[in-house]
Amino acid sequence: MKNYYEILNVNKDANQEEIKSGYKKMLRKYPPEKEQEKYKEIREAYDTLKDEKSRKNYDAYFHHEKDIKTLEDKYTEYMEAKNYNEAEKVLKKILIISPEIAHIKDKLGEVYLLKKEYDKSIKIYEKLIKEYPDNVDYLIKLGKNYSEKEENSKAIKYYIEAYNLDNSNLIAVNEIVYLFIDDKKINEAINFLNKDIEKDNKLDFEDFFALSKLLECYIIKNDMSSLKETLEKIKKIAPEDEESKGFISWKLGKFAAELYDMGIYEYSKEISQICLKLTPDIDLIKELYKQANLFVEANKLMNDDNIYGPSKVPIYNYFFGGKLDEETKNEIFQKLEERLKTSIGKEYFKGGVQKIKERYPMLYNEPVINEIYTKLIRDSSQESNILTKFIIGVAILLVIRVIFG
Repeated sequence: MKNYYEILNVNKDANQEEIKSGYKKMLRKYPPEKEQEKYKEIREAYDTLKDEKSRKNYDAYFHHEKDIKTLEDKYTEYMEAKNYNEAEKVLKKILIISPEIAHIKDKLGEVYLLKKEYDKSIKIYEKLIKEYPDNVDYLIKLGKNYSEKEENSKAIKYYIEAYNLDNSNLIAVNEIVYLFIDDKKINEAINFLNKDIEKDNKLDFEDFFALSKLLECYIIKNDMSSLKETLEKIKKIAPEDEESKGFISWKLGKFAAELYDMGIYEYSKEISQICLKLTPDIDLIKELYKQANLFVEANKLMNDDNIYGPSKVPIYNYFFGGKLDEETKNEIFQKLEERLKTSIGKEYFKGGVQKIKERYPMLYNEPVINEIYTKLIRDSSQESNILTKFIIGVAILLVIRVIFG
């Protein structure tokens, strides 16, 4: 069993003020935005020791510590092996030895949750909450059970109760937003997040999590304007130290990469651009921004009706038609060469390429694209020269025949 006094760095006879002070010191040392697992442990310790009833229950554990410790070790082994049935049996044995140990009941509720025996788990957490109504962790786990049962309204109810008790709890914030989105209640999710950000009447680094969730909501709404405003807020709250900037850039960079993989290039570009401003020397971010920007430009080109359609073909195939291997390139050459056999087609094609060069230089200067355009224009010019020489030659022969009969 975890030693909650050691986690909060306080003595076993510490009073409530000392416990609260220890909790705050640990939060400063391990901020929840960076150390979520450690935060959960610190929060669990504080929730147990701040309440006299739960603290008394926790202290009672140590009267049977040796026997319970042996059984808990077995429980841990079974959990690591994902043998939940045996883990359940061990926990029930512990409750026979000491039936009022709340954290063992909690573990049993978790086992039922993992076994998808949600009603049994719900029954345990409902009883625990009656006994410990201010325990945020129990409320969150009760919400999780209802979420797994796809009873979202009940799940949201308990997550909000948890949030109202501790509005810094990121798990509660995340689950509330997720369930609103799952229910297609995007505006409710946005309103909740904005209220969370405004709760202390200031915008700072602690709001980064809520702001990052807002980005997700605005992408779902396809609201680029609000997304840009939110990104500017994130840029403003970034602390001056490189570690914090790196953390924000890493989190946003992962998100931008996921959007890129999903083909949502415009949003990926905007988010990776903010990452570049925070951490301008990271090559992966530079490359992500460049590639997202190329796709954004390619999409613009495809919708540009002022450019001759066949001139776009190499770019379309490069960005949207799969990888351009040698076989694909040869197919493009053959199709376009058909178009270039007439002088009109040739001129239109060259004019289109010139417009691409002027309006979309990033695309034109991509090595593979540039190679195709150069070869096509060169080959068509050579064919034109050969044809001109042939016509001149025929004309000369005709003149000679006329003169000499």
